[in-house]
Amino acid sequence: MSTTMTTQNTYPTTIFVSVSPKMLGQVTGQLRNIEGINYFSPTMGRFDMAIELKAADSRHVYEIINQIRSISGVTSTRTYNPVEGSTTTKTVQASDSLALVLLQVNEQAQKVLQSLQQIQQVRNAFVIQGEFDIVATVFGRNNEEILSAVDKIAEVQGVKTSETLLAYRPHWA
Repeated sequence: MSTTMTTQNTYPTTIFVSVSPKMLGQVTGQLRNIEGINYFSPTMGRFDMAIELKAADSRHVYEIINQIRSISGVTSTRTYNPVEGSTTTKTVQASDSLALVLLQVNEQAQKVLQSLQQIQQVRNAFVIQGEFDIVATVFGRNNEEILSAVDKIAEVQGVKTSETLLAYRPHWA
């Protein structure tokens, strides 16, 4: 007798994508056709693109990741599945600027999450496994608001290092 268990993902998975030179437009066009994406955006930083998946079971997340990997021009992906976190009830406008802040912490991640919740521009923040301890999404009307929020995040007790990826032209599904 075998039992199948489906795990419900209560927080959105974040995928960072590297793209072949001159292929970003083609990759973006293909992402528009994939169901289950909350938003995707080219980024400035170590990765070429950030993708946030809608909450889904782990099997659906795996299927979406494979669809993304099969797009011509995608050279690599890094997937971060959140284990706990917080989201805001604030509405992000389609015209808002976004940034993803990758954090390494030297205290309990839960304490850092609580502090991040107090920053008005933090859309969500999640504990993740891997190279970073927390990924936070920041929004604002412009890059100045984003940079102000990033400065506040850097001052949070327990933040050891941070890396910010500025998103531009986010496409919301």
